[in-house]
Amino acid sequence: MIKKTSWEGNCFLNFFNNKASLGNVNKTIFKSKSTSPYKLLKSTHDEEGRCILPVLHTAGGLVGGDLLEFEVNLEKNSKVLLTTSSAQKVYGSVGISKVNPKGTFSKQKNLIKILDNSHLEYLPQETIIFANGLYDQRFEVSISETSSFLFTDLIRLGRSSSGESIESGVFRSKLEIIRNNDLYDDWEYVDQIELSKASFVSQSGMDYKPVFGSLIWICEKDFSKSKISNLVGNIKKILNESDNYLSTGILENGISVRFLGSSSQDARKCFFCIWKQIRSVCGFCEPKYQGVWPLQDSMNY
Repeated sequence: MIKKTSWEGNCFLNFFNNKASLGNVNKTIFKSKSTSPYKLLKSTHDEEGRCILPVLHTAGGLVGGDLLEFEVNLEKNSKVLLTTSSAQKVYGSVGISKVNPKGTFSKQKNLIKILDNSHLEYLPQETIIFANGLYDQRFEVSISETSSFLFTDLIRLGRSSSGESIESGVFRSKLEIIRNNDLYDDWEYVDQIELSKASFVSQSGMDYKPVFGSLIWICEKDFSKSKISNLVGNIKKILNESDNYLSTGILENGISVRFLGSSSQDARKCFFCIWKQIRSVCGFCEPKYQGVWPLQDSMNY
């Protein structure tokens, strides 16, 4: 009998409003079911009753053949901030096995459903693709017309501090966001990315900048267009003060921001500033830098 060495883990989270009053605010709580390597840390709540939940990957990283499934459901009138307590590491796969020298992708599938009047912020820490690492992630997001979704994705190609690049590794990502209504499903946003050494060294690609980031915000269907325009104007002021490569665009219902640079800390700082702007324009409380994130003591906003 051949011993299985790869992970096949899953995590299911169901968030709902328990109608318990915190002043004039309802509190979001959750039920969960998970298998290794997923582990949930202690949840907390902010002044709006938003559930703040960090997720931990106990194995310390992914190797070729690992399969992870992450499913999140938000019931009506829920507010949730999901994050992770450490960076996701994808170890080298190409050239490791004599049986499969081309390597095997580790994969993660994310299924997210957000019902009426609910708001999810999914802000994980970065994914580090070690030299010769192969990683494929998929996101299928379904939201109602009165819901919103904020997502950030930070990718570092190789451990550049030790002179390592991605070599023969590949990062693939596909994000699909669908708006549900009574008559038909409406595609809000579709994004597909593949990063490799060719992307990394290309002058028209990453131009040897190892950190690539995306911030996507899909707002409620009837959200004020003028508020979105003002938001983009404020974000551009932030971007103009940065030495990194940044771009922003207005979607039909929301915004898209791209980051390209050499520092994960710079990317986190940039996205945190944009997050504050989004919270403000939505009329939500100002976000606080989470204690599970690194370097929080040295970053002032």
